[in-house]
Amino acid sequence: MISRTSRLGGDKILYSHAIRKFLSLKSEWKLMVIGDRKTPKDWLEHIAEPDRHNVIFLTIDEQKKFSYRIINYLPEGSYARKNIGYLTSIECGAKIIYESDDDNLLITDDIKVLPKRSTLMHIPSFAFHRKRSSFVNIYGTFGHPKIWPRGFPLDELKTVTEDGWSSTRGTRPDDKINAYIQQYLADLDPDVDAIYRLANPMTLGHIRFIREQKPVALEPFTFSPYNTQNTITHYEAFWGLYLPVTTTFRVCDIWRGFWVQRILWDIGGHLVFGSSTVDQKRNAHSYIKDMDDEQQLYHQSGQFVRFLIEWTSPAESLFQRISQLASDIATNSFWNQKEVDILNAWLDDLIQIGYQPPSPTIIDKKNATQIRRAALCVTGPTKYINDNWRNTEADIKRRVNGVTDVFLFLSSTNETAQLDKLLTYNATVKVLYEDRQLDYLSR
Repeated sequence: MISRTSRLGGDKILYSHAIRKFLSLKSEWKLMVIGDRKTPKDWLEHIAEPDRHNVIFLTIDEQKKFSYRIINYLPEGSYARKNIGYLTSIECGAKIIYESDDDNLLITDDIKVLPKRSTLMHIPSFAFHRKRSSFVNIYGTFGHPKIWPRGFPLDELKTVTEDGWSSTRGTRPDDKINAYIQQYLADLDPDVDAIYRLANPMTLGHIRFIREQKPVALEPFTFSPYNTQNTITHYEAFWGLYLPVTTTFRVCDIWRGFWVQRILWDIGGHLVFGSSTVDQKRNAHSYIKDMDDEQQLYHQSGQFVRFLIEWTSPAESLFQRISQLASDIATNSFWNQKEVDILNAWLDDLIQIGYQPPSPTIIDKKNATQIRRAALCVTGPTKYINDNWRNTEADIKRRVNGVTDVFLFLSSTNETAQLDKLLTYNATVKVLYEDRQLDYLSR
């Protein structure tokens, strides 16, 4: 995790190239490293002396000296020990926290951070879900509709793909975009589930998302998984850094991301996705073991999100709502009842260190603002989306003289440079069908 108070950040990591990269950033950050039992006690001595002033390294024995209630619930060897790092960073005065892993290599000389109150200049579009699913496949928006992020409900993948792998609308000048959480993608070996890895081994290490794609914010009631691997969190969302303890390692950050997205709506916050800022050269994993650990994602992601969409709370304080949600999640068997006690300890620790959460509001899905918009539907081969069409589109929009949504339903035989241009085309919905040869067994 890296933070700055500035900013703070850190992870349980050894002496990787990623560490050296984090210690040579263009702007000033503090690197927070949370040791575990297997971490060498002399870890800090392996860091060049001039860089040590930018590192906060906590051995497991030093962690036990803190008065945080949550420490009593955190087992050794658990990814959830990062919760200690979050609390320490906040207590040290962090205003921005960046999370990363030791197999993520920055491709720039600094960590990208959008302003927490962004405008259409920073985030020109919102992603929204279609009627049959509350999810969007954000990987499709960034050029890879055939890949899905870890935590995406597999039973909804076909539906989301059929309804359009990129559903966005342009940001209006009066849109308020509180970009409290920002997930940047990872090239080469991005975060996908074990089923994808086992079925598509030849793509791993070669995946690159579209760098030219501008950041995209999610509208309320629209969901996408996000992880802890290349993520910015602003102060207003520090309450949502909590990593569940009773779930498996492959589930904890995804489950965190889902319930946090629900609470974000109540403070007017947004989850924002940006193009890749790291190359991920993934550490060795057993895909079969990963698949075993991901079972809850495969079976419950869709159910969990449907529960969150319907969940409401009249509680006046944010922490009361979070506590109630934690209890309701346990009641509906999405995590263990013990998780409620641990999360309440987390909230108590935040209060004890002086964290000031934002005030919540009431969001009513039924009273959403309705805007009259014109729809322009385009069908045909991808090759016809050319300069002539763009001139025609511009002429139609002038005649309509109002807000226009463009829906592209296109077919493609070959992946060409034209297709690359299509991926960044400014349309509300893009559905791309491939021509295929179907082989049937002879009878």
